[in-house]
Amino acid sequence: MDLHYYVIQPLISSIKTGNICHDCLLIILALFCLTFISKVSAYAMEILQHRMRAVSLRPLTASYTIDVVVNTLESEYTTFRMQVPEEYLGIVHHIHTSDINIRSARQIPSQSVKSTAHLDELVNYFITTKTDLIISPDIHLFVKQMQESSSSSVGNSSSDKSSEKYHYQITLFSRELTFKQLKAAISDWTMAYQNYMKHKNKGASYHFTFLPSTGSLLQNARVEFDKHHFSTSKSFDNLFYEGKQSLLQRLDFFLQNPQYYKQRGIAHSMGLMFYGEPGCGKTSTIKAIAAYTGRHLVEIPLSRIRSCDELKRAFYLNSYDTIDLNFSDKIIVFEDIDCMSNVIKRRSTTSSSSSSSSSSDSITSDTDDVTIRLQQEDLDKREKKLSKQYLRNLIGSDSYSIVQDPLTLSFLLNLIDGIIEQPSRILIMTTNHPDQIDPALIRPGRIDFKQEFKRCSKPIIKDMIEHFFAKKCDVDVTQLHDYIYSPADVVSACMSATDGQSTVELLMEQQSRNINVKIEQKIVS
Repeated sequence: MDLHYYVIQPLISSIKTGNICHDCLLIILALFCLTFISKVSAYAMEILQHRMRAVSLRPLTASYTIDVVVNTLESEYTTFRMQVPEEYLGIVHHIHTSDINIRSARQIPSQSVKSTAHLDELVNYFITTKTDLIISPDIHLFVKQMQESSSSSVGNSSSDKSSEKYHYQITLFSRELTFKQLKAAISDWTMAYQNYMKHKNKGASYHFTFLPSTGSLLQNARVEFDKHHFSTSKSFDNLFYEGKQSLLQRLDFFLQNPQYYKQRGIAHSMGLMFYGEPGCGKTSTIKAIAAYTGRHLVEIPLSRIRSCDELKRAFYLNSYDTIDLNFSDKIIVFEDIDCMSNVIKRRSTTSSSSSSSSSSDSITSDTDDVTIRLQQEDLDKREKKLSKQYLRNLIGSDSYSIVQDPLTLSFLLNLIDGIIEQPSRILIMTTNHPDQIDPALIRPGRIDFKQEFKRCSKPIIKDMIEHFFAKKCDVDVTQLHDYIYSPADVVSACMSATDGQSTVELLMEQQSRNINVKIEQKIVS
């Protein structure tokens, strides 16, 4: 039935005041009222039909609940954390690709990008609709906000900041499907989201850094990594140091001959140790190897590891924020390992340092007591000031964090070349002080190739200058001394010069200044 024909036509015919302006105004007003009533009626019918579909006398045959929590607490001591299950992301991705209208949503706070979960723009929101949502013919979705987002100030210091918490409970239910069928549908949506992310990340390189856990240690607790896109201009073509060709040959042999290792019963893994002064190319070479092999970088600072179990889970982890990586897809890096932990120091050095630091504070697992050593100045003042940061580090931010399984050297050694093999694994350690590393950690079998990064020899300086100015030049480097300049020094001189010869002159000036400083130091001493 066409209401416009049966209502509007008689209405127009009846509106005849004799005044054309009045007639036009009345007709426009009548059309507006009828259109508005029609739209409201259609919307009401839609709501009524939705309610009728949602309400059924049949009992539920299956339901599944997912909790989505974002805690944006930020202070001097804590960082943002998100608990967004991948199943939820799969559901949101399904809703988006199926073009289902969710009516209302809330964007996940932008601060949460500091968390380990880097959400795609298609799924970076909470579903907040207050009515049941039909996301497939037999599956409904219901959202319940467990706690209103609240802002509160944490701590009394000026460095403490506010916190917000968002907690949504997503329930999927069906009156037709069994629980197994409902769970299978959710798994299919999750897999579709994973495939979408894999396709999106295909060809991209990432740098993952292990994040320290907060609060008490739990067995099999989730380890978290920060993720950043990795791109670099470093390559073996623009790096210059003695031993570069030997490193390249060893790397090529490892990558191209896995059968060689298998036939001889040798684990197909490679351990590299880079040592030398800062600014001589250790980190740059790691970047060049990542670019050369097309692998991702996974950095594990041992100073952040609190137990053997935590290191094992971080070392063998094969999924990083929806990106699956086997050992053949990544390079594990222990950078500046001598600064990370006393665990890897020579055992004689470690024992002496531990005995000398016997006055350190500690928590004993046998009692609830905290032992805090007092210095003489504390006794004189009859007080000892302790920062909040210190106390949190000592007892844990949430509860007493007594490490029952502390990291040990023997565990680290067994992890690197123990029973569980790591096919195609590349492990790189860097240090400024190789003499401080325990020999067991860098023996053959664990470390296959050692590369020293020294200051530049005269031939290396000449190669760097020619590469920088992109031409062969007869620069005279004979007046320069070997092993005085780091690669960073040479590059800095090239950046400040206009050609090769002026670069050499700048280096000579720097050399003269260094000699004068050393002479003055000797005179003073």
